Amino acid sequence: MCQERKPADVVARLQDLYSKYQYMQSSIVAQRANLKVKLPDIGNALETVNHLIAKRDKAEEGETSDYTYQLAENLWAKASAPPSQNVCLWLGANCMLEYTLEEAVELLQTNEANAKTMLKGLEEDMAFLRDQITTTEVNIARCHNYGVKVRQKEKDDAATKTPGSAPSGTPASFAPPGRREEELPAREPGTYTWKQDRDEVEVSVALPPGAEKADVKVTILADSLKVEHGGKPLVEGRLVAKCGPNGSTWTMGRGSVEISLEKAEAAQWPSLFEASEV
Repeated sequence: MCQERKPADVVARLQDLYSKYQYMQSSIVAQRANLKVKLPDIGNALETVNHLIAKRDKAEEGETSDYTYQLAENLWAKASAPPSQNVCLWLGANCMLEYTLEEAVELLQTNEANAKTMLKGLEEDMAFLRDQITTTEVNIARCHNYGVKVRQKEKDDAATKTPGSAPSGTPASFAPPGRREEELPAREPGTYTWKQDRDEVEVSVALPPGAEKADVKVTILADSLKVEHGGKPLVEGRLVAKCGPNGSTWTMGRGSVEISLEKAEAAQWPSLFEASEV
């Protein structure tokens, strides 16, 4: 897809899809929480109706039963009532209907079964969405990194094609082309270089010889950047402007860690870190 369209366009479409997945996930979480609250209520109501049926079947003529019922929060009262053939169920939305005890049991059992089926379906949808969100996050990172490599290759090709200042006929050894960054001598660990365009900032931090990815930790926040090796900070500071952590990535290079920061606003940065930061 990135070969047919611009990587930035693909990333934008993936981020739009990612936001839709997140909205769907929040909706499913709300529905699941609502069902988990309703299921115990349905179970309690069903247990109560079955208790009324048992009392009715065992009661003798004229016999009454004692009940304790809630009038308000932390306020309960006792009452005596004869067995009844009917019960009122609260359906919600200021709506209460009267049913026979058998009809009430049938209704509550149906509602309980439907709620459990719906909850199971929501759990499956949630698992599917988690997979899609993870896949989309990986694709966003890959497309972003691909775009960074494409832009870097274009810059390197343009620098290679730029004619030298030596007169014609001068041997190539007297007018060598400008060396690319990866051809520069090894830098001291913790030193860094950076460059920027309208939307991104690229930072290259030198690592100790033999450094492995497992030993490197890069923390990108909206207003700060920290690079560690073996638990020791190499570069740490407060950024001069905000970046977008979700659209920022980092990879291991040859003796360095390459970081791409997505600018929160398309504007030139006067420096990488604030003046007081190192």
